[in-house]
Amino acid sequence: MIAGAAVRLAERALPHLPQAFEVPVATAGGAIAYRASGGAREAVRENLAIVLPERQDRERLVRQAFVEQVRHYIEIFRLARLDHDMVRRTVVTDGWELFVSAVARGRGVILASAHVGPVSVCGQIIVANGYEITLPIENETSELAHAINRARTRMGLRFVETDSALGIARILRRGGILGVLADRAVTGIGERVPFFGRPALLPSAHVALALRTGAALIPAFAHRDGNVLRAVFEPALELPRTGDRDLDVREGMRRWVPVLERHVRQAPEQWSVFEPVWRR
Repeated sequence: MIAGAAVRLAERALPHLPQAFEVPVATAGGAIAYRASGGAREAVRENLAIVLPERQDRERLVRQAFVEQVRHYIEIFRLARLDHDMVRRTVVTDGWELFVSAVARGRGVILASAHVGPVSVCGQIIVANGYEITLPIENETSELAHAINRARTRMGLRFVETDSALGIARILRRGGILGVLADRAVTGIGERVPFFGRPALLPSAHVALALRTGAALIPAFAHRDGNVLRAVFEPALELPRTGDRDLDVREGMRRWVPVLERHVRQAPEQWSVFEPVWRR
């Protein structure tokens, strides 16, 4: 009950937090989370040891991962209150023309992303430019998850249940846009592929959906460069279609993973995964 009240208070207060206070508040909140969350701290430490085995300052990056996650939550609540013109002025885009071109094909677009940086800005900039985007979501029960989804709804994002296969396919077949986080196999289903040199179970639904529906599969990532929020759209992945579904999904994953690795490596402290990826 106390945690729920704290989340509701934060939901009301954070949108009005002056931007100058975001970093100090995130730093303090991240430091508390780092100290209080032993299991998550060990998972981030374990993950970054595989991503960056050569780095001597990994513990600093582990601490920063908690700060970045708190800052991301603050930005979700703050940016959800901005009008579309302000979002377009706030978010810098790279490769936007690739996304527009893919939508123009009319066969649907799957934006494959990850828990890297302020990932919600990818959805925000799309909505701010007049497009609709739908996100598959789990049936969340925590107060924080409900608050975040309410903020995302205010951004204009739409949701569909992850187990609604028919609803997801219908979105793509009518030329819609689907956003998928593809760096964490939450359901335990996916493909075991080399990831930073070690086998890891990663979700493959984005590849399988693109193969089945003909939708364009575009990697899309968000990064925070200081105070600049950046949404990056990559060229659509070329997916082979040999008729062997399992083989084609594995090859599609082989092409997806290097893109994912590049963006994680670019900002490892912004990779907000608090479970051990390689232990599944």
